[in-house]
Amino acid sequence: MVIDFHTHCFPNALAPRAMERLAAGSQYPPQLNGTLSDLKGSMDRAGIDVSVVLHIATNAAQTPKVNDFAIAINDNERIVSFGSVHPDHGDIGGELARLRAAGIRGLKFHPDFQDFDVDDKRMYAIYEKAASLGFIMLFHCGCDLDVRMKYRCTPERFARVAHDFRSAVIVGAHLGGQAMWDDVLRYTVGQDVYLDTSYAFGWLSDAQLSEVLARHDPRKLLFGTDSPWAEQKADVDMMRRRIGDTQLFDKIMGENAARLLGLFI
Repeated sequence: MVIDFHTHCFPNALAPRAMERLAAGSQYPPQLNGTLSDLKGSMDRAGIDVSVVLHIATNAAQTPKVNDFAIAINDNERIVSFGSVHPDHGDIGGELARLRAAGIRGLKFHPDFQDFDVDDKRMYAIYEKAASLGFIMLFHCGCDLDVRMKYRCTPERFARVAHDFRSAVIVGAHLGGQAMWDDVLRYTVGQDVYLDTSYAFGWLSDAQLSEVLARHDPRKLLFGTDSPWAEQKADVDMMRRRIGDTQLFDKIMGENAARLLGLFI
């Protein structure tokens, strides 16, 4: 079983505009058109059984509509959706309760797109509420493909939040700090936190990758691609080349995520 723990897609009517806007600031061109059907086609080509689709409410008013789409596509078979709450939304508690009642397992936080510092104490009440409801909390960490971003979740700041909420289930995207590899090795690798491989494992030197695999709990590494920004099949092939241990490969590529999500396929 292969589970991609880090993907994105948009409603059909919104996808062209969203992809155009995001691509305008990105250092890398998208590999898909941003629709759910294109994602599923990519999964078929890559041999991916399940994709976790991460949604981001970039303003307060957008939050309910973003979550409507997350709920609508969440089939718990091939697609597992994470919801989103913007920090300025007026009824975060109600929105979290709605997501939980609809069977949504996790939340995506993107400090750059949502305009907050990950370790800002005003966010802690939101994290506490989310944790109390049993949500997995996944954070964008490190640099962003969009050069306009401010990088408001560095490895050090992410590690601080993970420590403060160590009883919660927390995932650091991009190995806890995309393109900040020295700080990733200093602050996030080896901590009791899940890390996804998107825009990370393919970027590390052989020495850096060996250190990650030696120091981090092998049960807490999750394969991710960041599709549509990366090509899923290419990332699956890259992981197969770089992870020589078959048992470790199976854990990272799907077993760990299946256990975390409670999926038995």
